[in-house]
Amino acid sequence: MNINTKSYKLTEDNYISQGTKKDKIVIGITYSSNMSHYTGWSKRNNGKYTRTAMFTVSINGSIYQHFSPNYFSDFMLKPDLNESAITILLENEGWLIKDLSNEKKYINYVGHIYNRKDSVIEKRWRSQMYWAPFTDKQVDSTIKLVAELCKNFNIPMDVVSHNTNLDNAQNFNGVLYRSNFEKYYTDITPAWDCKYFKNKLEKKWTTWVTKTNTTLQN
Repeated sequence: MNINTKSYKLTEDNYISQGTKKDKIVIGITYSSNMSHYTGWSKRNNGKYTRTAMFTVSINGSIYQHFSPNYFSDFMLKPDLNESAITILLENEGWLIKDLSNEKKYINYVGHIYNRKDSVIEKRWRSQMYWAPFTDKQVDSTIKLVAELCKNFNIPMDVVSHNTNLDNAQNFNGVLYRSNFEKYYTDITPAWDCKYFKNKLEKKWTTWVTKTNTTLQN
């Protein structure tokens, strides 16, 4: 697995360079394209914006590390949660609306025309109907990244559905989405196949356990 640690690296003004124990992975989306969220991070608050994530998985499946997962940021605005979470954003424009001047086109939440050729996902959820899809390469890279992080940080591969509302999400150990914390979050969206993601992660875990046990027995 190739992780690019140079192209979109953040400075120490954009995160807290203090090592903390990790027990969960929180996945969200960028609500943008072309890595423009990174540009926003680096320019806001005179370059000292700290609501940042550790990783981004781009539309083409590239994985970018913005800062070390040993550290933390103000990603969720909850100190205890931020310190214990590894944060990943998937490049995706999120919910869309139909263009009133042309119903065959869609507009994202900042008013830009959605111009990808992928089919828009139609499903009513949290007051929205249309959703930008994820790419196969993006899904595969996310599975590899999450599996590797779970293995390296000893995080349980316990994955919840995007629509599960957790009262004490900050105390959950495993893999979850920003939408599990508050109902006003719409990431991860219904375009993400939670069941497929969970099954693939569990397969990787089973393979690792089998290989480890075989090695120990030998």
